[in-house]
Amino acid sequence: MSEARRVKSRAGCVQCKRRKVKCDQGLPGCQQCFRQKLQCPGYQKPLKWIDTSDDLKYTTSPEAKKRHLRVRRTSESSQSSFSSASKQGLVHMRTASLPKQINDESSNLIHHYFTRVCKIAGCFDSSISPFRTIPAAMMAYSRPVFLLLQASSAAQLSRQHPAMRFKALSLQSEAFSAVRTEISKLWDSMIVSDELMLSCIIAGLTSSWYDVNDIGVSHVLGSQVLLSLWLASKKTRLKYQEMFILAFHFQEALQQTVDKLDISFDILNDGDVPAPSWRVFPHPLTGFSMKTFICVGKVGSLCRVAHIEAVENFPGRADPQNRLEEKAERLEAELLHLYQPRLDNFQDPQDSQTTINEILAVGEAYRCAGLLQLYMKFPKLLQPHTKRYFNIDKTSWEQDFLHELNSQEIPSGTGFTPIQHNWLRKLAFHILSILERIPPTSGTRVLQGLPALIAATWFVDPTGDGQSFEHPLLPLRKSSRSKDEGRGVVRQGLRMHEKYVGLQQVSRVLEILEEVWRRDDEGVDKCDWIVLVASKGLQTLYG
Repeated sequence: MSEARRVKSRAGCVQCKRRKVKCDQGLPGCQQCFRQKLQCPGYQKPLKWIDTSDDLKYTTSPEAKKRHLRVRRTSESSQSSFSSASKQGLVHMRTASLPKQINDESSNLIHHYFTRVCKIAGCFDSSISPFRTIPAAMMAYSRPVFLLLQASSAAQLSRQHPAMRFKALSLQSEAFSAVRTEISKLWDSMIVSDELMLSCIIAGLTSSWYDVNDIGVSHVLGSQVLLSLWLASKKTRLKYQEMFILAFHFQEALQQTVDKLDISFDILNDGDVPAPSWRVFPHPLTGFSMKTFICVGKVGSLCRVAHIEAVENFPGRADPQNRLEEKAERLEAELLHLYQPRLDNFQDPQDSQTTINEILAVGEAYRCAGLLQLYMKFPKLLQPHTKRYFNIDKTSWEQDFLHELNSQEIPSGTGFTPIQHNWLRKLAFHILSILERIPPTSGTRVLQGLPALIAATWFVDPTGDGQSFEHPLLPLRKSSRSKDEGRGVVRQGLRMHEKYVGLQQVSRVLEILEEVWRRDDEGVDKCDWIVLVASKGLQTLYG
């Protein structure tokens, strides 16, 4: 080997260093990136913030803060720096156009984001988590991202440290001002950057951290135009980092746009890799089940529309109930036939607290919860399955007798027959059994709130002789547990999770459940939790 090849150069762009190829350091970008059709990130050396203490304290003493942090110049690449940072609590930053001089308070909040917020933001936390890699790469040159990371940290701390609430709101306001400045620059190019979309993500996801009643509607509505422009600029398959952004902004109104996209759930695929070799990477908020989560989101939207239609009941509309039921039938078929990729195609999340099987289990819990919610709102969907049950191994007179007996609605006025009521109860406990098999320390606990909520609303007493039917596409085992046992498990789990994340949304979910259970035990009609949330103003954004 020649002497020239033995000498290692610290120069070059981040992309070339990551790919371990020689960089010509050309301007405005290197030839290696040009040939690979990549945007050359340039040659500036980053700063790395290093925490030298075991436990960073949020103190107002400047002397105490200075003992915790020091700065050094490094030439490591963005990706390798952050891989190290994710293990050691280091925060990587570039010097280029930082929003302002970094002070000790900013360092503390950024440190808290990477050491604490990342752990509770998604279903896994490791060096491949987009909650770590993407903000770390963008915050150095995106003022909105830099401010929103600090604001989210302050908001998470404010539950235990009320004095941080003012700081959180102040940073949030400053970040929104920076976002408006970025939006004002769009008139020239109409090209929405990934950094701007990430800012909208963080703002929407953490809106309820500042106010438990804020579900981020204003952020979602405001970003719909931005999302359309952002998607319009994507001419090729969306890669993993872009799917991370897209997942938070899925809207039913944009379904046609999203359906036309060639979507990739991995980061290793390229034209030279055959489809069977693709690696499916987990998403921190949907695991391996993005399609399932999107479908469950449609179910929730449809159920809310059905409630609004029932309340307003505008005259002159062309049979809106039939239209809603047709949509419900399509969603049922979609949930019943969701395809799960091969197990060997899944990329391990590289989190010691979270396994592939645990992430897949949460996806199945969501699928079953979506069906349970759909059947609760649209009881007619169960009729074809119950009729099939009566036609199995029974004589004509037995079929007529059982059909007449079980077609009568139960006195509670839910619209369900006794066997349907008991089957829904069995499905609810099936969802609970899936979640119970997941260790309480699993990172997937941050995703379990919604399926637990939907299932727990049907923890009721059986009716009649307790018999149910067999769903041809969703076989279930009969549960011997009582409603009080199920409620106790969910109640304890939510209380433990509230202590872990330190966010008020979790206690709001328990508040909703306690009211549903109280009404079910005292009233005649089965309480619809969606109606309860709408009427009592108990809405929140859980996650």
